[in-house]
Amino acid sequence: ILLGWILFGFVAYQAYITPSPEVNKWNPFDILGIADNATPKQIKSAYRGLSKIWHPDKVKSDIREQADAKMAEINKAYETLTDDETRENWEKYGHPDGSRNSMTMSIALPAWIIEAHNNFWVLSAYGIVCGLMLPYFIGKWWYRSGNYTKDKIRTKTMGTFFKQLKETTSAKEIVEILSHAEEFKEDIASRPSDEAALEKLAVKVDAALESKNGEKFEYTKKTTSPASMKVLTLLYAHTLSVPVEDKGLAQDQVEIASKTLHLINGMIQITTARQWLSVSLSLMDMSQILVQGLYFHDSPLRQLPYVNIDAVKALKSKNQVKSISQFMEMDRQDRVALLKDNITADQADQVATVAKQYPELKVRKAFFKVAGDNIITPGSLCTFILKVRAVSPGETAEEEEEEESAKSAKSAKDSVDALFEGDVDSEEDENGNVKPTKESKATAPAVHAPYFPGDKKPFWWVVLGDHKNNRIVVAPTKITDITSTSKTVRIQFQSPPRPGQYSFNLFIKSDSVVGSDILQDMTLTVLDASQLPPEADLDDDISEPDEDSIAGQMALLKEQGLAAAAIGGGGTKPTASAKGKGKAPQTDSDTDSDSD
Repeated sequence: ILLGWILFGFVAYQAYITPSPEVNKWNPFDILGIADNATPKQIKSAYRGLSKIWHPDKVKSDIREQADAKMAEINKAYETLTDDETRENWEKYGHPDGSRNSMTMSIALPAWIIEAHNNFWVLSAYGIVCGLMLPYFIGKWWYRSGNYTKDKIRTKTMGTFFKQLKETTSAKEIVEILSHAEEFKEDIASRPSDEAALEKLAVKVDAALESKNGEKFEYTKKTTSPASMKVLTLLYAHTLSVPVEDKGLAQDQVEIASKTLHLINGMIQITTARQWLSVSLSLMDMSQILVQGLYFHDSPLRQLPYVNIDAVKALKSKNQVKSISQFMEMDRQDRVALLKDNITADQADQVATVAKQYPELKVRKAFFKVAGDNIITPGSLCTFILKVRAVSPGETAEEEEEEESAKSAKSAKDSVDALFEGDVDSEEDENGNVKPTKESKATAPAVHAPYFPGDKKPFWWVVLGDHKNNRIVVAPTKITDITSTSKTVRIQFQSPPRPGQYSFNLFIKSDSVVGSDILQDMTLTVLDASQLPPEADLDDDISEPDEDSIAGQMALLKEQGLAAAAIGGGGTKPTASAKGKGKAPQTDSDTDSDSD
């Protein structure tokens, strides 16, 4: 780099001290050797004088070529000064031939850039832009691109996650590992007032945690940096609903919550690559509680407004209501009666209104299928097909009507292959042809998340795992826009290598809502390939050529020749009895001898 700057300085200095070449304009007065204000008589006299000197007939032979060129210039100069049109062209364009051979030079740049006295400033600006600013911004871009993954997470952060995440990592350890991310050290501001404000907040967090489950809030030996302590304290304050009074820390908490949700997705990439089921599910649960501002294992009812711990206890003790769905299945009077000690009737109605916004998933179909086969064989490309829809909590009538309509549909509706090939479902048209029906393009609304900064568009993870062995069988698939219209999800994977029955667990985990997850047992039956039905013989639909055509005559001759070779009769001629498609001619030894 230093050598390049030295070379650049040398070139710039040479360019600065080198005088700019001057372009000599064509001037007829200079050629004739007269003044610019010469009279026509003086012009003519000068022309005659020069003609006597440079006329080719009056010079020696060795300089005749030079004289020809000189005389041509003299004639042109004289014509320019004596012919009105030619002189006008010269005065206007700088050349007697007009604009075609004008000597005027121009460039599409401001004049001050190419002026000689501005060379130093122009070269200095060029050096600053190309020598300093351009390398700086390119280097900065290269540095950032090399320090971030494709998901915009710092590579150093992903390295920290990779080293610290274990198969047995608990939910609380996940929070501590998240606090070590480089994003918080680099992007979160540090203020002199933070230390005192964090100490006060940590006391409140400790009191809230001890009141909830008797635990103490304290930093471990791994959490030593100020940035990690700030993140850990603010995250616990967020999940425990501890208000942050300091304005600076409140702004940091909003940014930390948003970044943490993004970092959790990076952690899930690591745990799913290692096929760790339990810690992957814990990370998905962590995403839910961050969005809703709840603590570990809090009741889903706490997502509703006005429903505090006392209200949750009242609902559980009297009617065993533990979910939003059970809450919405109750009559309004029962809801108001149960919550009368905690909230008013109007507030209970507001709770019901908000509760309807939380999606409750219903699985309509979930099965395994190999396209084109009735069974699943070892090592085949298997597809897991899931049909799921979202309903309002407590909704049953619409679902029952849909199930009844599905049962009464035509036989094509139940065709697995038709369902596999269609976008959502299949149906028969008037002619009985199976065709796919198109899936609705409706989008799911944002979830009710008053403690999360900004609107949150929900999505769900679909995971096939083995809970007993703590292993992920099929990596999580993200699905979005689950609405009241059934959505079909297809996940392809390779079936197990040996025949048998395999027990899996289907997990559908929300990233935004607590208590809406689905856990369903699935069984995959793999049969030996010998149990596949034999392939049907393909019918030869190609029609044979007519006998009267050339192709028919060639086929007949070929058949006759093959038949003769088969009986050893050599080449024979066809007889009248040999007519007919596909029949060999009738031949015998006597006929052969007679022909000879």
